Amino acid sequence: RTVNTISKDAFQFGADRTSATCDLSALRPAGKFTRVDGPVYAFVASGKLVLIRSHPGATGEMSLDKLWETVPVWRSVMKNYEPNAEAVSRIKADDKDTTVTLAFGTWCPDSKNYVPRLLKALNAAGNPRIQLKLIGIDNQFREPVASVQPLRITNVPTVIIERDGREVGRIVETPAAKTIEEDLAAILGGKQPIHNGRWERGPRIASGTYSYRERGGKEVGAESWDLFSTPEGGFLVHSRITSGDLSTDVFHRVEASRRPSFAEVTKLHGNDRTRTRFNVEGNTLTARTRGSVSGVIAQTLEVPERFFISSPAVAAQGFMQSSNVTRYQISTYPTPTEFENATALLSLAACETGDEESVRVPAGEFRVRHITRKTEREKTEWWIDVKLGVPVKGQSRGVEYVLKSLEISSAR
Repeated sequence: RTVNTISKDAFQFGADRTSATCDLSALRPAGKFTRVDGPVYAFVASGKLVLIRSHPGATGEMSLDKLWETVPVWRSVMKNYEPNAEAVSRIKADDKDTTVTLAFGTWCPDSKNYVPRLLKALNAAGNPRIQLKLIGIDNQFREPVASVQPLRITNVPTVIIERDGREVGRIVETPAAKTIEEDLAAILGGKQPIHNGRWERGPRIASGTYSYRERGGKEVGAESWDLFSTPEGGFLVHSRITSGDLSTDVFHRVEASRRPSFAEVTKLHGNDRTRTRFNVEGNTLTARTRGSVSGVIAQTLEVPERFFISSPAVAAQGFMQSSNVTRYQISTYPTPTEFENATALLSLAACETGDEESVRVPAGEFRVRHITRKTEREKTEWWIDVKLGVPVKGQSRGVEYVLKSLEISSAR
């Protein structure tokens, strides 16, 4: 919480003006800073009171000149970027009338990284059949109202590609390929790239699929998943779930102790979209939802050292911290599976763990432990593979989950 001063002449800026270095020996102590409220800070330097707060962002449609005037460093990013030549050629060769809408935050680091690069690629392509529209979004995702909800903006930057008044693809937050212009070229060519998420991960441990079935055996959904190790010794599951007309994309991360650290749940229902991110820092869980139906919802909860996030991903149901006893209780945060609901409350789950047994499912025969979890609202049962730690079978709310296929990585 200390403040130091240094002459601005001591900074050596990078070519794109987004970074700088300095000689730390030139720093001079100036006192301490105070956190006023949220991301608002105050301090006194050279007898002057300085207040720092988040930039709310320029909002609404704007021209390129207005964009450069608002965030001039973005222009430096654009000038110093060399776009992918093959992607530029494909964008240039596209012969259909297209509107590309860039929704971004002038306050947003991802927007700063990707919007100027896409603008450079579009400028290099020089395709007269592509119309460009720039829309600034505020940092609370409330303005402009006429754009945020109708365009289903949950994160920035969002690039929306339309033809004949119909959306043919979009890029959300980060590109699926190495560059954002490669994603645009793929969408213009009729193929929406599959995004495997921006979250850091190590080698893939395993991948597989689940079948969601009613008690009568009728399939009502499916889940494909990948399990990764993480650099700090934990695990990350990425699941893609389809059930009726609802699609759910889940990232669920735990530490080496299996304590949850992060989850992201994105739901698509027709033209509606919502994304909720759950972050755990120490004993505080924060949830933040953005969606075309829910708007912006924020939640903060204090959580105990031992607790469990129950996400929609069946593959992550084995992420519960282990206990040395067969009967125990653990605080559980059940992330909602319904599209209309975004957040929940902690509840106490009574757990009972059985002995090892063998279970046969379509993916093969496995040694498992049978775990029963009971809360005030429901009872769930899971048969967890003792080696891999993922469910082989499960039951919840009248639905049975069965491991249909499994592939173990040779690198494991």
